[in-house]
Amino acid sequence: MPKYAAIIVTYHPDTSTNAQVKKLTEQCNKVIVVDNTPGDTIINFPVIQNLMVYKFWKNTGLANALNKGIELAGKQGFQNIFLFDQDSRVPSHFFHSMLSFKSKVDRVVNNCALYVPNFYDRHSKTFARFPLLTPFTLKHATCGDIQSLQRNCAVIAITSGSLMTYSRFREIGPMRDDYFIDFIDNEYCLRLNKLGFRVAINCDVILDHAIGKRSIHQFLGITIKPNNHLPIRRYYIFRNGVRTAVDFIFAYPSYIILIFARIIHELISIILYEGNKFKKIEALIYGIYHGLIGKMGKCQIKSLIS
Repeated sequence: MPKYAAIIVTYHPDTSTNAQVKKLTEQCNKVIVVDNTPGDTIINFPVIQNLMVYKFWKNTGLANALNKGIELAGKQGFQNIFLFDQDSRVPSHFFHSMLSFKSKVDRVVNNCALYVPNFYDRHSKTFARFPLLTPFTLKHATCGDIQSLQRNCAVIAITSGSLMTYSRFREIGPMRDDYFIDFIDNEYCLRLNKLGFRVAINCDVILDHAIGKRSIHQFLGITIKPNNHLPIRRYYIFRNGVRTAVDFIFAYPSYIILIFARIIHELISIILYEGNKFKKIEALIYGIYHGLIGKMGKCQIKSLIS
């Protein structure tokens, strides 16, 4: 089996995160923790030989932390690099399955850039639904009705659990750090597809993951999954989603449908099922506006930060 590194981005990690880090060190050749916890908080990570901890001492955003981790792994000679959020948990056979899957895919095609697992959201108790886009069509598919490699579609998948190679990362370029957090995976998947690369889904392995604090409700026969994110996260979701739709409007105009549906879904979730409604709607308005005019980077709106 080829050597591989795992990158895990942390922000105010707790004891369960440290347990996950320790578990990864037992399964990986190298684990690199990139910590975004502000400097006034002391985090004690385990001291393990194959564990490297890089601290920014401030919150630089998920994209910047991932880029830093990938570069650190690449400079240490690792081609195969896994990416994780701190709230993801891997099964024991995860890495072997993903690397074997990559090997099988690479024997068939030579333009795959990202290899992703299925995932199970432990809060909503649902499996992944992958958006599949052509320039003018959009549909969602689960592993129950999807092929492992969608050659004619742009597949959008979450970052956590994904496997990439350092050489492909250098070709495609870094993740957009001006997004800070949210929709980083959407933009990256659309970008690599636009460049002629593809995303392959390994349906034989399941990542235990958590997206916000999801719950499930029914509204007029439609399934609504409120994430219960803070207003600041809602701002990034709306801003970055709209910005991605604008940037890929000619390559994937169908993505506008996805963003419009997401905005409606989030608005219904906020109004019917979540607290702090007015501030979250304020975040929606600012987010859409800043996404349209391209005002990116870390949010500076004081009412949303406080």
